[in-house]
Amino acid sequence: MKGENMPELSIIVPIYNVENYLEKCIKSILAQTFTDFELILVNDGSPDKSDVIMKKYEILDNRIINIFQDNKGVSAARNVGLSRARGKYVAFVDPDDYIEEDTYEKLLPPMRSGGGYHSAIGTHLMNWGNLGGIMQTS
Repeated sequence: MKGENMPELSIIVPIYNVENYLEKCIKSILAQTFTDFELILVNDGSPDKSDVIMKKYEILDNRIINIFQDNKGVSAARNVGLSRARGKYVAFVDPDDYIEEDTYEKLLPPMRSGGGYHSAIGTHLMNWGNLGGIMQTS
């Protein structure tokens, strides 16, 4: 995907001290049934062997873009990824997580409908209630 074609989805993974989890995370993203994506791996100055894993997968799959920076924190790493993202849609995956193979195949259709939808995945989603409080939903 590097080059002239713009992917529909940019997936950004900020990386710091996750060598024990990173390979499973990357494999779960590359196994997606939806394939029109770029995977942006941002190494935030990680002192472990995460860089070796990143380089291995960049060679294996041309949808992967590796970025290396000095440690600036997870927010800065995500922002660097956003600055390089070319997709119409953006997703974030934490490097110690993995996703099901049909995750984006299921999440993208409502986004494409133009109805102003957004998607969030997690065990808890925090929203402001209509009285200004915080509600927790599962």
